[in-house]
Amino acid sequence: MPKSDSNKVAAITITFWIVKTAVTTVGDLAGDALSIALGLGYVPALVIALVITAALFLGQLHLERHRPVLYWALVLSTAASGAEISDSIDRFLHFGTAAGAGIFLVCLLVTQALWRVRCGRIGFYPISRRTDEVFYWMSAILANCLGSVLGDLFGDKWGFGTAGSVAINIAVLALLALVNGKTRISKSSLFWTAFVFTRIPL
Repeated sequence: MPKSDSNKVAAITITFWIVKTAVTTVGDLAGDALSIALGLGYVPALVIALVITAALFLGQLHLERHRPVLYWALVLSTAASGAEISDSIDRFLHFGTAAGAGIFLVCLLVTQALWRVRCGRIGFYPISRRTDEVFYWMSAILANCLGSVLGDLFGDKWGFGTAGSVAINIAVLALLALVNGKTRISKSSLFWTAFVFTRIPL
């Protein structure tokens, strides 16, 4: 187990989930601002978001321990990139939201399966080894892609609207909290599922 004093990610507390929800929501809105409000279109906005994410990721890799400002900036940029990737698959490539959700779910599951094979475990806290860190951020961006496309799927495709989508997310998170510690489902599976749904689907 990695030592917590060399950890490079945020501790998992109630505050973490509150901040993560706020930051992810802002990231989603930032992605929409690039592509729609500023009129750049999906592909240029995606390129910008990915360049920013890559720069922040490289900065994160060179740190020796957790730095909250850079960590949350990278979460925000992965949310913006996730929104742009999901929008590009749906609206530029015309795969549709349901197909997009399936693609991101499979990619996330494959990434985490590879993580388990490579490292022997799927982590979330603490994270200190370079390999774990790479898989952590790969999972983060895919989870944000999935969360973004699910918001579109629930709200637009299935007609639940914003309020209905928020209610679904809250219900899922409440269920995860209820079964936490009372099931054989791994803590990492619960964490990454919660990572998908901690957002306000505006």
